[in-house]
Amino acid sequence: MTRAPVARLATHHKEGRDPDENDDRAVGGTGSRFALADGASTSARADVWAEILVCAYVLEGADILEPIVLESLRSDWWQQVHSDDLPWYALAKLQHGGAATFVGMDINFAEQRYCAFAVGDACLLHIRRGRVITAGPLNHPRRFGRTPPLITTQAGDHSHRATLWEHEDGYVCGDQVVLASDGLAKYLLEQHCSGATIDVAAIPGNDNEFRAWVADARRAGMDNDDTTICMVQL
Repeated sequence: MTRAPVARLATHHKEGRDPDENDDRAVGGTGSRFALADGASTSARADVWAEILVCAYVLEGADILEPIVLESLRSDWWQQVHSDDLPWYALAKLQHGGAATFVGMDINFAEQRYCAFAVGDACLLHIRRGRVITAGPLNHPRRFGRTPPLITTQAGDHSHRATLWEHEDGYVCGDQVVLASDGLAKYLLEQHCSGATIDVAAIPGNDNEFRAWVADARRAGMDNDDTTICMVQL
């Protein structure tokens, strides 16, 4: 009998900012799809764009990179964020558009396989008995930088396809897959590269306890950034 995975989601905003300035979004549930998007804080209404991307992929089952679908999502973003009574500087920023990194996973329960894709530095880590067996799009902490590839709201922009990461693999019961925003992914990969095992079960799955865990991790060297995780127990 096929067992559905259990997912836990948690997020914490960047220290020094308000919770409503958190541009990360993640969605997972009882279905087969899970996703995380990290909105680029320098872009316009990145929070709305991240929300649109993860909801379209997980809740609507959409192929968010298919050109017609992507243009429709971009139109949705514009309709949600645009208003003629916005101040001139807000309207000017909207013209430059929103942007986000993205990682999504779709599980085939019957065959115990999953397929995933990502753009930018939001990462997937496939973990077995505390060891990372697959990581992508970035697989080493030194590969993280300040200007990751992004999915943007700009009409006709398909530059993300040049760096699209796609992966398909099997899993065994007991494996864990972590979808993580960049700072957390980098931190977990630093642990992996140092030879330490990664205890995913020790990462809290509710926001209150996750905040305390993130604070400890930041004191231990994790980057101060919006921090979001989607943990899937297979």
